[in-house]
Amino acid sequence: MILSKKSIKEISFDHYILYLMIAYAFILPISRAGISILTAILSLMWLFDKNLKERFLSLLNIKVIVALFAFIGVLILSLIWSTNLEEGLHTLRRYWYLLIILPFVSYIKASDIAKIISAFLLGMAISEIISYGVFFELWSTKHSSPNDPTPFMNHLQYSMFLAFVSLLLLNRVFFSQNNLHKIGYFLYFLFTTSNLFINGGRTGQVAFIVGIVTVGLLNIKHKLLAVGVIIVLSIAIFSSAYQFSHVFQARANQTFSTIKKFTSQNDNRFQTSFGARVASWTVATKLLQDNPILGTGLGSEMDALKEKIDTKNIKLFKHPLIYNIVNYHNDYISYTVSVGVVGLILYLSIFITIAMLKIQNREINNLKYIFIAVFMTSTMFEQMFSAQFPIALFALFSGIFISSSITRNNTDEKN
Repeated sequence: MILSKKSIKEISFDHYILYLMIAYAFILPISRAGISILTAILSLMWLFDKNLKERFLSLLNIKVIVALFAFIGVLILSLIWSTNLEEGLHTLRRYWYLLIILPFVSYIKASDIAKIISAFLLGMAISEIISYGVFFELWSTKHSSPNDPTPFMNHLQYSMFLAFVSLLLLNRVFFSQNNLHKIGYFLYFLFTTSNLFINGGRTGQVAFIVGIVTVGLLNIKHKLLAVGVIIVLSIAIFSSAYQFSHVFQARANQTFSTIKKFTSQNDNRFQTSFGARVASWTVATKLLQDNPILGTGLGSEMDALKEKIDTKNIKLFKHPLIYNIVNYHNDYISYTVSVGVVGLILYLSIFITIAMLKIQNREINNLKYIFIAVFMTSTMFEQMFSAQFPIALFALFSGIFISSSITRNNTDEKN
């Protein structure tokens, strides 16, 4: 069949979007500037599409998109009663990275997703090689050291990336039909998992535990066997990490010491990194009692914490480590304080609607649950959804899951 000039132009435009999206996936783990530039370019291309109205209306049929719109809408609305509008606007600006979902869902077909994931894995491989080089003191980067070999993002965020990639690869081992590919994916899994445990990000390590349970339950039919395999594999990984990684050993010992100190009931039990978080969460419960439905307003949640400590004269919490804590280190608590129970429900609805997506490709469908497990666990210990690298990761894989669920894309893949 001879294509018209109009069809050729449309195909070319779709190809440009695909190439840029592959570049975005590749650059995501290694460049803040690259994320920003490509998000802007792809968003503008989508905005100036001549079929914008039709594409926008079709997006409103996707529950994940609606949940995201509703959540961002409440955040914007909360600025009305926020007492720190400047900080609220600063926080709100970070969510623009979610825009990448719109062109992804509008143009990317299910048959293109393997290329995009491969590009992301290649970018992660480069990041990990640099990380290992820093760890073994072969080279150095501006923001890393042998005790904290995280070259492009902070160790909490990097540990989440590593946990997810590790489990993505383990999931592929189960689905690959080629034995050489299985071996390759398993070796990359070991490479990534080792990197996770030479870094100091305990957040990702906890998420890894939850994620590996998810992988086992999803891919092993006999659940009792799955539990046994998970336990054996987890013990092997964590005991090896404790024995061979001085960074993990130091962080593990610090965790044990913190738990011991926290359970001692001494007045200084909150004067640790974890203790300060628990203290802020304790104050957050009091703030929720004052503003249960709509919260304090975006941007004023940390001011409210200080004000509550002062008002109640909680001397135990006036230590600088607690009083000057930069955030709640927990997305669920942060959103509950800033936009109330309404905001928390809308935030949770985003992940619920992703989980409800019907994806015919079993590997991608399993990956959907693995991603949710890792991301939602990580956000219990750090505010990920408003940070550049994590929200970019969320946007990319949300786009992948939504595109995989769209009927026309599944049809194209079969053809």
